[in-house]
Amino acid sequence: MPVVADGSVYHLDSRTANHEHSGGTWLAEFDAGNGEKRWETRLWETDEYYYFYHLGPPVLDGDRLFAQTHGGVKAISTDGEILWTFRNFGTGHLAPDSTPPIVTDELVVVGSYGTWRKAVPEQLYALDRESGDVVWSHEFGMNDHFWQLTRNGDTFFAPLSAENSRLLELDISTGETIRQYSVSPVSSVTLTENLVITPVRRGPRTFALVAFARDTTEIQWQNDADVFEAEIVVNGDRFYHSHVGELTARRTDTGEVLWQVGGPSEDIVINADSTPVIAGDSLYIAASRFLGERKGYGRIILVLDPETGSERGHLVPWPDTNSWFSTPAIVDGAMYLDSRHGLVCLEDCAADAFGHCLLG
Repeated sequence: MPVVADGSVYHLDSRTANHEHSGGTWLAEFDAGNGEKRWETRLWETDEYYYFYHLGPPVLDGDRLFAQTHGGVKAISTDGEILWTFRNFGTGHLAPDSTPPIVTDELVVVGSYGTWRKAVPEQLYALDRESGDVVWSHEFGMNDHFWQLTRNGDTFFAPLSAENSRLLELDISTGETIRQYSVSPVSSVTLTENLVITPVRRGPRTFALVAFARDTTEIQWQNDADVFEAEIVVNGDRFYHSHVGELTARRTDTGEVLWQVGGPSEDIVINADSTPVIAGDSLYIAASRFLGERKGYGRIILVLDPETGSERGHLVPWPDTNSWFSTPAIVDGAMYLDSRHGLVCLEDCAADAFGHCLLG
């Protein structure tokens, strides 16, 4: 997903090494209005074949960007200079479950993200924002595996999924554990004003959504839900999550289902790895739809009414309907997408719709 701010688009791009070119990860800045590239910086380089380079967008904070790559956590100035690198991956980290770091005014909090392939314990690190020096570290057990960290003011949540699964809330300045929740998380934590919501495993093939009170470990509600690695988006008194080909809207206070779109019995299949996006009065999410006998199922961006789930239209960004694309970033009437065709901006050609792409 591109990051858009102050007339600039920041974009991470990873490329595989081949016989002609080395691989690695690049970070670039583009003019948000015309797409002109202002600078591009190579964050790390390799001649070996890897299938994993980075996950998630860079974090923009003031005059710096922070990105997790296979070469480590990088701090980069907004003019493309690499300021420091912290190598949080070591032997056994060929396929890390790496995610964007947490950034505060003073610290950058990251994990080592071990892999099950080798016996490498996972660690948390807090780095000095200016220098990249280690302020504190916290080592976990050999079989503990992190999901994405979530900040909560002066604390943060670390979901651990392993033999001793649990959800920890830790002090961001010291790494000390504040609270522990006895659940088996299978995704990152989502926070509302009063609740901590997380998908959990109940059995080998059964899952649920559980909501805890923010200031205690008391369960407020729990509902069966076939949710795994869901990205949850909160919008007022409801939240949205994608799972197993469907998009579901639920009440925040009870977890009650309000509406669902997609699924095996419909002609829409929601991309399970797509995060819903609320922009203006519409909800956008990547999906696949049957587009006719000649085209078959094609990748689209579905445009929905977030209150009712009714379809307002859909976008077909490219004639090549099998092309993958990222979760969109929608800013000032324009949609920015990363795809195998490159970084693309779709302008708003009509009120609240991307006119030359909107079908419906």
